[in-house]
Amino acid sequence: MTVAAHTPIETRISSLHTRLQITAAQESLWQPFAQVMRDNAGKMDSLIQYRAANANSMNAVDDLRSYGQIVDAHADGIRKLTTTFQALYDSMSDVQKRNADLIFRSDHHHASKKG
Repeated sequence: MTVAAHTPIETRISSLHTRLQITAAQESLWQPFAQVMRDNAGKMDSLIQYRAANANSMNAVDDLRSYGQIVDAHADGIRKLTTTFQALYDSMSDVQKRNADLIFRSDHHHASKKG
């Protein structure tokens, strides 16, 4: 196993692949979706690390700008995920679609339920 296989995003991708019951025929549609997940995670990690490393030297405007970059990256990432997931979702059986609907309904908004 590679180091990447142990990262949280790879764990999430693997779990989602299993839970969505992606078939061999769907792999060509799954891979672009998984890559967008990786790209999004990398972008967010770098923005958050930059923000943390520079937090003590940021003035209020810098702080807002940094936060805005994170929010913009998140929104852009969701748009990219939606585009790649649409093709995969369209290829799913009705059972897979119902399962995906439940997974995304319960997992997708978990962060909004905290505090």
